[in-house]
Amino acid sequence: MGGLLQALVGVSEKAAEIARLCRREDPLFQLLVAEKTGADRNRRFLQDFKTLADVLIQEVIKHDLGKEFPELQGHIHGEESNEFRDVQGGTVAVRVCATPRDTVALLLSVLGPEQAAAELLADAVHRDVTLQDEALAGVEPPVSPQDLAVWIDPIDSTNEYIGGREDVPPVDGIAPAGLCSALVLIGAFDRRSGCPVLGVINEPFFRRDPRTRRWQGRYHWGVAHGDTRLCSLSPPPARAVPRVVLSRAEGPAVRGALGPLCGGRPHFAAGAGYKMLCVILGL
Repeated sequence: MGGLLQALVGVSEKAAEIARLCRREDPLFQLLVAEKTGADRNRRFLQDFKTLADVLIQEVIKHDLGKEFPELQGHIHGEESNEFRDVQGGTVAVRVCATPRDTVALLLSVLGPEQAAAELLADAVHRDVTLQDEALAGVEPPVSPQDLAVWIDPIDSTNEYIGGREDVPPVDGIAPAGLCSALVLIGAFDRRSGCPVLGVINEPFFRRDPRTRRWQGRYHWGVAHGDTRLCSLSPPPARAVPRVVLSRAEGPAVRGALGPLCGGRPHFAAGAGYKMLCVILGL
C-alpha cells in the first residue's frame, strides 16, 4: 500500500507538470481546447470545456498506475472521455503510446503542425518522477492494490484552468475563483464497499517562484483504512463560528439553509476539490 500511495502522489506530480506546461504555451493552450457536447456536457454550466491536458493527464495516470500495479488494470476510472477533436474535425483517442516518438505522432493528429509542442508534451508524459518525501516514504498501511479501484479528476475546476485568472484576491484566505482552484484529484476506494481508502490533492498552481516566475505546486495526501488515519496535514484548529464555502451557482434555498451555520456570511469558491481543500486546510 505504501508503494501505491507513493505512486499516486508521483503521478499527481507528473499530472501537475503537464497542466503547468499547457498553461505556459498560451497559443497552444487555445488550440487544445475543445467544447464538451452531448453526454460529456456539464449540465451545471452554460459552457464547459475539455482540454488536452485533462485527457492526457487522465491517460498518463491510467498508464503509469496500470504498468506499476497490473492488478489495478480495468479498475482505474476517470472523469473524462479520452476522445479529442483532431485537426480534421474528427476524433482521436488520446493515450500514452509505447515510445515518446509514437506519443508525438498521436499528439500531432490533434496539434497539427505543432511539432515542438507535441514533443514537449510527450517528453513530460514519458519522464520519470522522483519524489523526495521522507514522511511519505515511511507510510505503509496494510491494504492490497488488488482490493482497490482508482478514480481520477484530472483537472478539477476546468473553467478556472482555462480562464487562467491570477488576479482574484482571496476573501478571508479563500479564493473565490481563479487558477489556484484548478486541482488534480486522485482517490482510491475499496472495490467491494466503495469506501474511500486514500486520496491525493495536488495544487499545480500554488504559487509562483519569485525568481523564475514559474508556477510551483504542492500536494496533500490522506489514508483511511480500518483503524488507520494518516494525513500529510495536521488537523486545523476549530473555529468558534464555522465557515460555509459554496458555489455561486447555488440557489436561494441552499444559501438560506446553510447561512445560519456561518452567521449569515457564506464564502464562495469554484471547484468541488478546492472547496474540500478549504475544509482540510481549515481556511
